[in-house]
Amino acid sequence: MNNNVRLALIFTLAIVIWFASGTLINSEQPQSVVASGDSFTKVQVIESQQQVFSPAVSLRAQTKANRAVNLLAQVSGRISATLVEEGSRVQAGQGICQIDAEDRYLRVAQAQASLENAEIAYRGALRLKAGGYQSELAIAQAKAALASARTYVKRAQLDVENLQIKAPFDGILEARPLEVGDFVTPGRLCATLVELNPLKIEALATETEITSLAVGNQAKVVVGGKRIPGAVVSYLAHQANPMTKGYRVEATMENPGQKLRAGVSAQLNVQIASVKGHLIPASTILLNDMGETIVRVLDTSQTVVSFKVVAVGESSTGIWVTGLPETVVLVTVGQNYIIDGERVEPAFSANRATQ
Repeated sequence: MNNNVRLALIFTLAIVIWFASGTLINSEQPQSVVASGDSFTKVQVIESQQQVFSPAVSLRAQTKANRAVNLLAQVSGRISATLVEEGSRVQAGQGICQIDAEDRYLRVAQAQASLENAEIAYRGALRLKAGGYQSELAIAQAKAALASARTYVKRAQLDVENLQIKAPFDGILEARPLEVGDFVTPGRLCATLVELNPLKIEALATETEITSLAVGNQAKVVVGGKRIPGAVVSYLAHQANPMTKGYRVEATMENPGQKLRAGVSAQLNVQIASVKGHLIPASTILLNDMGETIVRVLDTSQTVVSFKVVAVGESSTGIWVTGLPETVVLVTVGQNYIIDGERVEPAFSANRATQ
């Protein structure tokens, strides 16, 4: 046998051996697939119990004076005295600006004298009528003169009372543009008075938020990082602001000493009706193909089931959701790699979601 034939036989034998080895490998492959089918995807889970949760609607807000009024002059005259300085606290009925009386007290005396004269004339007319010496017309004229005299007295007395512009309620004198010597006419601004106790908290709510609120809801106000309880929702708008599309919400709170100022940025946290929900890690929430928020849980046979949930609040340890049964085994790690109906191998975590 020459060398060429010998080389050809060796080459042919090598090819046969190579094909034979590939066939053996392929024949063993299904066995490995079957063997791998007995293992399940490993996930980490926790057991979550339903709890009572009192959610809060958080709104951006600002403080606002309970009342703010402009005190206007009702009579004309020269300012003879300013009785309160700007920024001072005043009591209801306390004088703020004093207008010079001029001859107004004399006008009161004159009006009272005219009233006495009219009363005498009317009584005399009635006696003459009883004797048949006075006509009905004369009686009516005397009665009208008496009514006019009484009106003049009242008008003169009111002018005297209005010489001093007084505070209608307890508050703080925010502004007083008048000084001694200024001349005022009816309608001229004397002072601006604000009431800061109680204090209003004004906020805007979306159309979703406003439906969960009610007059009388308790609320907390956060001002400058300080949480202040005791606020109560006092007003909910029924029409949205055409510019912001938000609904006005007002709450009132006590402001002892009127320490909090109006116009300060704040946060209004309104407590709404309690609900039953689960406090779960935020990382467990997924989106399905419809864009809905879901979580994945396991049933008694360790099979994956998805539940649609609604977030109703949050805390430092997780998110409060509704839509789950009273007790669930929640997948916390590996939920992105499993699908509904798949059987998995769970491992319970030592850390559980707590309120």
